[in-house]
Order: sequence, then structure tokens, then C-alpha cells
Amino acid sequence: MKKAIIVQFGDPVLRNTALPVTVFHKKLHALIDTMRFTLQSNDNGAALAAPQIGVSKRVVVIDYQGEYIELVNPKILESTGTVVDEEGCLSFTGYSGLVQRAETVKVQFQDRYGEEEIITRSGPMARCLQHEIDHLDGILYVDRMDRNATVNDEYDTLSVEEVLEFTGSKT
Repeated sequence: MKKAIIVQFGDPVLRNTALPVTVFHKKLHALIDTMRFTLQSNDNGAALAAPQIGVSKRVVVIDYQGEYIELVNPKILESTGTVVDEEGCLSFTGYSGLVQRAETVKVQFQDRYGEEEIITRSGPMARCLQHEIDHLDGILYVDRMDRNATVNDEYDTLSVEEVLEFTGSKT
């Protein structure tokens, strides 16, 4: 299987609203399998949304904390509590920042065959779900960061405003 290239911030596909999946066939299964292989080939990743490999479809794969989930057309039904924690992103290699998210989320989605499912997750998995579903709506974690926070990597320190200006923030 071939590993896909992960799109980096600044690419306009990361700002688009992904299209819903309406046909559940071998092409969708191949996309999901490619996403899983790409994610598992990356030591730093917990999840991947289709727009992160340049595909504007509402598909997410998560391989985190010993749990693997494939989500097609996911949507958050309920969220409770709040928690602030650090987030990073495969499309922002080397950067991270503090983001407030819901502590618990209830998510409805379809599996690769179109069967509907509902899951409830708390803690880091809830954060992961919210982060990836945001990707499907063209929202990046830097959009949700406190404007006084900084985004760091080993070479540079940028203010959130600088990153948002560069990435074309929706907020």
C-alpha cells in the first residue's frame, strides 16, 4: 500500500468544508485503508481526516490509545464539560498549542459500509474526535487557541495571530 502525502498548513484544502460521502464502495474502502496506512506510518499521529491528504470527503480514521475507529460523515450530537490541553496536528508539523475542548462527546457516524453508529468518548479520545471533525469543516486547532498563546517548533515561535494570518483563519 502507498502512503499518502499529508497536506501542510497553507494549503487551501484544509480550509474547505469536506463533502459528505454518499456512496459506500471499494473506492471509499481504498481511501480509508490508505488513510490508516498513512497514519500508522507516522509516529506522531493519533488521527487523520481525509482533507489532510487532499481529499475533500467527510472521512476520519483514529488510531489512538489502543482504539482504532473509522468514521464516515461524523457529527457531534452532544458535548459536555470543558478542558484545556495541548494539541498538535500532522498538518502543522512541529507546532502545538493549548486548546479548550469539550471533555465528553457523543458522535454519530457511518462505518465504511454505511451502517450508522453512535459512540461516546471522554478525555483525550474526545479531544481527538473534535479535532478531526473540525478538519472536515475547514477549522484548524489554531482557530480555537487563545489568541495570547504561542505556537512553537524547534526553529521558530509564532503568535497565534501570525499563524492565523498565514493559514487564512475562519474566525
